[in-house]
Amino acid sequence: MIETMRVAAFIVLGFGLVAEFLGTPAHAGAGACCDPGGCTDVADEAACVAIGGVFLPGAACVDAPCADGACCFDTSCAISDAYSCIAGGREFAGAGTSCLDDPCDAGIGACCLGAVCDDLSPEACATAGGTWLGAGTSCVTDPCASGACCLADRCSATRRFECDAKAGTFFVGAECADDPCARPSACPPGTLYGQSLDGPDDFIAGTSEATSIFQRWDDFSGVDGPVSSITWWGFDLRLEGAVFVECVESDPTFSISFHRDAGGVPGAVECSYTVEATRTPTGAIYLGAELNRYDVTLPESCVLVNGWISIVGRGDAACWFLWISAGPGGSYCDGCLPSEQGFDLAFCLQGTSGGVFGACCTSATAICTDGVEITACTSPGQRFEPDATCDELEPACGIVLGACCFADATCERVEQERCFAAGGNWLGGDTECDQCPCITPCPPGGDAEGEPVCLPGTIDDFNGGCLSAPPVFSPLTVGTTVCGTSGVYDLDGEKTADFDWYEIDLERPAEITITVQAEFRAQVLLADGATGCPGRLVASGAGLECDVVTLTATAGVGPSWIVVYPFAFTDTAACGTRYTLTTSAAVDTCPADLDDDGRVGFTDLLAVLSQWGPCAGCDEDLDDSGDVGFTDLLLLLASWGACL
Repeated sequence: MIETMRVAAFIVLGFGLVAEFLGTPAHAGAGACCDPGGCTDVADEAACVAIGGVFLPGAACVDAPCADGACCFDTSCAISDAYSCIAGGREFAGAGTSCLDDPCDAGIGACCLGAVCDDLSPEACATAGGTWLGAGTSCVTDPCASGACCLADRCSATRRFECDAKAGTFFVGAECADDPCARPSACPPGTLYGQSLDGPDDFIAGTSEATSIFQRWDDFSGVDGPVSSITWWGFDLRLEGAVFVECVESDPTFSISFHRDAGGVPGAVECSYTVEATRTPTGAIYLGAELNRYDVTLPESCVLVNGWISIVGRGDAACWFLWISAGPGGSYCDGCLPSEQGFDLAFCLQGTSGGVFGACCTSATAICTDGVEITACTSPGQRFEPDATCDELEPACGIVLGACCFADATCERVEQERCFAAGGNWLGGDTECDQCPCITPCPPGGDAEGEPVCLPGTIDDFNGGCLSAPPVFSPLTVGTTVCGTSGVYDLDGEKTADFDWYEIDLERPAEITITVQAEFRAQVLLADGATGCPGRLVASGAGLECDVVTLTATAGVGPSWIVVYPFAFTDTAACGTRYTLTTSAAVDTCPADLDDDGRVGFTDLLAVLSQWGPCAGCDEDLDDSGDVGFTDLLLLLASWGACL
């Protein structure tokens, strides 16, 4: 399976649902509400939006309206459940419908006449004696090509579309007599360290892309020479709604970095590059997507015996790189929950063994030797520093430093004994201070949110806002600081976030400044609640752990809502993770002074009269009602004279 298809799609849909409940008007009438967990009968669309679903008016769950059916995007068709289809911005043809029925009015599709393909209507294809592959299919992918289809290590001669239907791996033009299903060695000659890719019958592919929240590392050891080139494998896929589709990366630029080990996770950067790789389609099909091989020659070699490598796509922002697995093991993912993944990634580090000399330290014995060739210093527990002497090692051989984290959010790299004596938390040998957990204690005078810590199955009836039924908000006074908790938990088999909704109520428009600092990756929203749920989005912002997220925007008369929640389901987003929320307001004490001359007079009166009538958002609408009328005139006259 392609693991991050599921994970990344859920994250994207999370943002989509935020936009939906802040911007979609409700309609009356009962129906079925489809969500990732199934189907719920609801009274109207507002009730469905409140629980994060998509609404099917007039439907009833007893008829299974949320089940799989044809999903249309323009004239293309794919099978999807109702929730994923509609939440992804597509049209759902109904549960049980089929793309073969041409529900998207594609009119034509790929028609196989032997190994020849032509785009025809189903009637024309039948007349020609061909096999029609369905509405919206195309000859662009050459589905009729003949070749070899591999299911595990079994081979059969077939056509591409027949092999795809069996979820096999297709090799165009290949013959079974040539044994194409035998799994070749992944790494080329000259490999100093390599991990062979998994086959199509049992694999994982994880997103590692700069424009996503997912970036990946894998560890290596015993590299006894300078790394001069790298080979790796993966897929280029684009996320359309809740579904990944194949794309062609027009700019195969990658960030590649080598990191020292920091207590079992990636640490300090040793070498880093931004390079353009050679992308070669392999012809092997994995779950309908073609596997690519990527090769790059580094501008300068990197010498690191043991450590981690990161490969992150940086080309086309919409065409993501997904790195394929290499069997069970261990890798690291920033943005995943958990960060430590239970599988290796496929890559090969290439170069020439030996040729580099330096200091070799055996940490356990504190014995260091100068002038050692790299090939003699690759054992576990040994540390090799190229072109260095033992006297130049920092720290000295035999001394193991690590991050010592303190409760006041300070840190020092010291030995374990010194850390414990100082009352700190030692993270382990070779760890860095930036690995200390983010801490956001409640400042003096802060008010506790008061919400119980979320648990698996939690239904938020404390301050779930427009996502709870009925909507519930925590009242908030401008100028105060709230100390809250949030996190991610399991609900009906899916990961969900604790959304905290706060309500401020203003008597006149004001410029609001919202400041949030969280121990998780926080998303902050400001919404106008004057018309009730779902509300209107005014401003939003996000930040990493311990980042200070600041929003400044104008809030109107009446209720406004501030929403805080985790936007990434990482290890730091466990339930009970803390944040602080502070608000302040700059109120215009003389809004009727429209010409800014320090007094309210005839010029301001003429300005109000000139805008009489509908005037949403204009300065003359002093009561922020959406039109200029008698109330605005009375407010102006009440302020007549010098502004105080």
